[in-house]
Amino acid sequence: MFNIKNYLQEIDCPNCKTNSYKIIKNSDYSNIDTLDDLKNIYKSSADELLIDQLVECKKCSLQYLNPRVESEIIIDSYENNIDETHVSQDKSRIKTFSKSLKKIIKILDIKNLESKSFLDIGSASGACLKSLKDLGFQEEGYELSKWMSEYGKKTYNVNINQGSISNITNDRKFDLISFWDVLEHVADLNQTLQKVKNISKKNSILIINVPDVGSMTCKVMQNNWPFYLNVHLYYFNKKTIRTLLKKYNFDLINSFSHWQYLELGYLCRRAKKYMKIFFYLEKLITFLKLSNIKFPYYIGQTTFIFKNNKDE
Repeated sequence: MFNIKNYLQEIDCPNCKTNSYKIIKNSDYSNIDTLDDLKNIYKSSADELLIDQLVECKKCSLQYLNPRVESEIIIDSYENNIDETHVSQDKSRIKTFSKSLKKIIKILDIKNLESKSFLDIGSASGACLKSLKDLGFQEEGYELSKWMSEYGKKTYNVNINQGSISNITNDRKFDLISFWDVLEHVADLNQTLQKVKNISKKNSILIINVPDVGSMTCKVMQNNWPFYLNVHLYYFNKKTIRTLLKKYNFDLINSFSHWQYLELGYLCRRAKKYMKIFFYLEKLITFLKLSNIKFPYYIGQTTFIFKNNKDE
């Protein structure tokens, strides 16, 4: 008989390494009957609500899942992920990335884009890499899913590799590195950030976009916040992400609220589990043939920009 406790692991706080915490939300595994049920949670377009226990570290205030599903299961699930739902929204994501990247270029006053190496981790189907390529950067990406990385190569002709950041040798150095909606999914958080440190040039830029548990949207919506999903292993705010990255020689130099585009019909389908009004709104926009309109929205994501302060 399937027993989910056999597939869970206790972890210390990934930020400060202590194990003293308060419980924010209790676990609920009532809908998980098989190992396949568990693995199906971990995909790019996943919207399963929290089932693992959510805790907050008493020392540093980082929120994280504990206990959580074993890292090996999470990684294996992403590697075997086939997600046509995610790629259906690529045109909207390319529009989002294009606007966000242009904003970052302006903030940092980046010149000669064609001379800048830009590494994107967790590239999914390659929407960010497509935007980087169109802007003129030397784009390169890594994506765990074999299906998603192959889709990106064939569809956008971008430089995307199947694998993780651990596949990159330390002799390679990048001008810019990004994690768009990725860091909160990473099972081996500190190993990943150590690798980022190892492959960064002096004064290189690190861009991290995450659901922000310190956002007003999260504070207002509380347990109904749409980003409280089981694929998200950590919930950062400005304080906790700044403290975490400081350990790896990255200083926070800027941040901004992240607005993104998705098709209106897609948004309604995902939102109706939180508010009943979206069930009726979905029917209305389908009737009016408005489902494919690219709609801008903000529900509490923040883009953080860090600069490497290492001496060499």
